[in-house]
Amino acid sequence: MASILFLLFLGLIVWFWIDSVRAKEQAMLSSARACEEIQAQFLDQTASLKSIRFSRNKHGRVIFQRIYNFDFSHDREERQQGRVIMSGLQVKEIQLDNGEGTTIL
Repeated sequence: MASILFLLFLGLIVWFWIDSVRAKEQAMLSSARACEEIQAQFLDQTASLKSIRFSRNKHGRVIFQRIYNFDFSHDREERQQGRVIMSGLQVKEIQLDNGEGTTIL
């Protein structure tokens, strides 16, 4: 019985890891695409996980909501921050900070 619980726990850890890798890849692609749309440079070519929590999707299922931060620059001198808000593996919102405020894509 203990070995079955251990295998179940190990399976959950592997599933969570694979799900997290897929979400990060989607966040990085979305970040790069958003920077391309506003003609900015996507700095460091990565997005870092800021927070993760449980949420519900439109069907009422419990999913992970992840927020990833990334940096971009319009002039290659000043770094600005952006965020990708993910619901499960879907991009819910992209926010780009700038001098005038936050742009939501």
